[in-house]
Amino acid sequence: MKKIFALIVTFGWSVLTYGQAPENVVSAKINGKEWQAKAQRLNLPFTGVKYLAIAGMNVSPDVQTWIRFLYVDQLKPGTYPIIAENDKEMEKKYKDSNGNVVWALVDYTEESKGLGHAFHDGESWKGTVTITSVTDNSIEGTFEATLKEVNYKKRAMATLSGFGIRQNLEDKAITAAGGGMLTKSGPHDHDNTKRTETSGEITITDGKFKVSWGSDSAKKGK
Repeated sequence: MKKIFALIVTFGWSVLTYGQAPENVVSAKINGKEWQAKAQRLNLPFTGVKYLAIAGMNVSPDVQTWIRFLYVDQLKPGTYPIIAENDKEMEKKYKDSNGNVVWALVDYTEESKGLGHAFHDGESWKGTVTITSVTDNSIEGTFEATLKEVNYKKRAMATLSGFGIRQNLEDKAITAAGGGMLTKSGPHDHDNTKRTETSGEITITDGKFKVSWGSDSAKKGK
């Protein structure tokens, strides 16, 4: 996704919308445990491919669930299979669909040690995302997902120098203010860390997301 994100940044992006209405939320059961957070939204259109990300973000500890869509034409109500963030798989799906495609990804990340020294993540793998309603200014839906479990550990030099701690505190402050997506190119963008795969899984059930922006929020008096 970083390669795709880099291309989007190169061609420019729309205004980032954050600090949105209180009813804008992402909620789910993470391995059976209830979780909910205010929703943020990032919309990055450029020639050929559009990118829409919805994320619920909590701070202290950092816990985030991301629902991302990459699409060519437009998003419509419907149920979409979740895929892994894999260039070959995404390319195959694009070819099989004759170019009219929606890629859906669901990811999870949680801070597993104080001040972000380590992260316990779930990478997009399988499941479904259902869009129940979508307009130019809002999106709502549900999701069920099984994610591949991975861990990230802060590199020793970043920890010993104190740079990693300072960076994590800055990221937390931005996230708490509603601009967490300003600090990340994706859900697993953990600077100065080493990634370790495991054989485990993270299960997400009863997932729901609802977010509105622009004129829809204005009509509600937000």
